[in-house]
Amino acid sequence: MLDNILEIAEKYASGVKQVQDRRDQWMKKHLELKAWLEEIANFLNEKTTYKQGFFIDTLHAFNEDMHGTCADMPSVTFRSGPMPMLVAFRNSMGERKEYIEDGFSITFNPTITGQIIVMLLPHKSDLSAKPPEYINLSIINEPSLLTADVAHQIITAGMEIAYHSSFTGMSDMPAEQTEQEELHPPVQHNPIGFKRYETTQKVK
Repeated sequence: MLDNILEIAEKYASGVKQVQDRRDQWMKKHLELKAWLEEIANFLNEKTTYKQGFFIDTLHAFNEDMHGTCADMPSVTFRSGPMPMLVAFRNSMGERKEYIEDGFSITFNPTITGQIIVMLLPHKSDLSAKPPEYINLSIINEPSLLTADVAHQIITAGMEIAYHSSFTGMSDMPAEQTEQEELHPPVQHNPIGFKRYETTQKVK
């Protein structure tokens, strides 16, 4: 009986080893991933017709209580820059108001188990009906198995979903939605409010 209990207790040791192995894998792999994503970003920044900009960020886990960071759990984010929504308002004081749509982000986040979860934050703006929810693109159980091809596939799928959450692609829905798009419909925008301006003439 005691041997059975010991066998269960020993699972903790194997579990800790598995988590540490995954963490060690990620500390090496995230540098490779960053280089792959930088290659994509540089290519898009050079070749795309519309220049919203693509960027790579490396962030670290942060503890709000003590304002401390954990250097052993870096995340890598591929994101796009903000885009003007081509709507500008002016008043009699000369003030100007423009609507801007925030870019999307695709983040490779290490979890406490050592696995990597890839999350998409779609586009959003002040006109968004509600804040967008993160969309789960992939779970990578063993970071060492992440390759450039897999990273490219994830970015491709994420950008396709992100495009349809933007004001530029919201009305351009594909005939067949992916499983992720069906589970997470694109961000919806509120209509801009209209009212009669005092100088507007009545139409007879």
